[in-house]
Amino acid sequence: MNVMPEGDILKDFDEKIVPPPVDRGVRFANFLIDYIMSYLFTILVCYSLVEASGGAFEMLNEQGAVTFTTSLLFWVIRPLYFVLMEGLTKGQTIGKLVTGSTAIRTDGAQLDWGNVFARSYSRIVPFEAWSGFAQTPWHDKWSNTTVVSKADLITR
Repeated sequence: MNVMPEGDILKDFDEKIVPPPVDRGVRFANFLIDYIMSYLFTILVCYSLVEASGGAFEMLNEQGAVTFTTSLLFWVIRPLYFVLMEGLTKGQTIGKLVTGSTAIRTDGAQLDWGNVFARSYSRIVPFEAWSGFAQTPWHDKWSNTTVVSKADLITR
């Protein structure tokens, strides 16, 4: 007699297939583009704060050096670029849009806000950028995410 195994026979169809990560060249292109864009975003926000405060907020001290407040704002605002971009576009930044890649969770699902915040704010860890030379950068490892080709994601 032919007996069907117990369990969900459609289980195999529910499992997500996770495409392979993009190569380091694509990651490096994303890094360069987003590095520039995040600094432009940060400078724009800081400049807007100076203008909105009517000059009460100063970015430079009397000697022309960056103030502590400005340094602190850079550490808070720069990751905000990544939070807004990846959060609102479901895993993409300007760099990823240019290279046709996107960030997803390691289980193949779209990023949630927890993943986005973990990815974004882990970038302020000293030497985190150097982890990009490893197979899995720290901001991916710590947030359980990966970057894949958008074309691979669509065809699977």
